[in-house]
Amino acid sequence: MKTDTITSELAQSIPGNLAPELDATTVGTSPETDMHTLYSDMGWLIAERFSSLEDRERVFELIEMGMRNGDSALKTAVSTGLIEAMISRTGQHPARWKQISAQLGPLATAYVHG
Repeated sequence: MKTDTITSELAQSIPGNLAPELDATTVGTSPETDMHTLYSDMGWLIAERFSSLEDRERVFELIEMGMRNGDSALKTAVSTGLIEAMISRTGQHPARWKQISAQLGPLATAYVHG
């Protein structure tokens, strides 16, 4: 699956309006920075709205796809953007992190424990 497909499907699976951030991936002087920002925002929203994710399984499947099939920019955005944002957002809520981390695939889990 292509980077833009993973990004678009993931953004559509998370409650909240990420459309303006999606536009940011195509503008600016550093697309990698824009992608990292977008994935950080998505990670924050996943952690914040974890209980209201309609298709939680698909969200975490897409995260794992980004770690497994993505180009280096996508892998970096997923790991240091999205996953790190989820960890940061749940810092004072260890029970929530436990729920979220239980959903991570093997590559994402390896990154967390790496």
